[in-house]
Amino acid sequence: MDEKYKKIIKKYARYFQDGPERSIQRNRGIKEAKGEYILIIDQDMYLTPEVIEECYGCLKGNIALTIPEISIGSGFWTECVAFERYISIYLEEGMNECCRFFRKTDALAIGGYDTTIVGVEDSDFHYRMKAKGTIGKIKEYLYHDEGRTSFFGRIKKKYYYSKAFRKYLKRYPDIAIAQFFPIKKAYVKHWKIFLKNPVLAGGAILLRSAEVMAGFLGLILKNKYAK
Repeated sequence: MDEKYKKIIKKYARYFQDGPERSIQRNRGIKEAKGEYILIIDQDMYLTPEVIEECYGCLKGNIALTIPEISIGSGFWTECVAFERYISIYLEEGMNECCRFFRKTDALAIGGYDTTIVGVEDSDFHYRMKAKGTIGKIKEYLYHDEGRTSFFGRIKKKYYYSKAFRKYLKRYPDIAIAQFFPIKKAYVKHWKIFLKNPVLAGGAILLRSAEVMAGFLGLILKNKYAK
């Protein structure tokens, strides 16, 4: 992170940095937190005004909460990402959603985020939390700034993350297959929205299919050369 941003953060909060991957950083944040509740967001996410209030009010009776995301940014592929997430996450309770608000004690009880899983660590955490209780969903949303999405940048990222996918696949075979199948149930359910936006729909399906293929290829190749 740029030094100027570190200085800004330190004016309002405690700043820690571990690494190299997100699971280690998040576990450090959970451990160092002084409060009862934890909210996990990425550096490219922005909260809308009522998110915290609704999370606090809705956590009772749930072990954790998911927060709907609206993707923003520039470029055609960013629009495709935003369109796909609107269908599969904002309109639905998709299998790819991950809890972001929970109690510190509950997170520590399951051992935090698995540091051996990269790319799907938040999904793994979500399903381990779900095994302990009910996960709710608030109506307020956060913005996810995708910047300017690169088609091949997304493919490269999925290929990189595939190195940890085998462990996740063994842990949640049915969930993993459903999550990474190119066509989601939400696409079929909201087919009218797809028909009204054929260009974005086509781009979203093309991008998702390419991501799935890249992940599958990486899974095969990395397993082959690891022997």
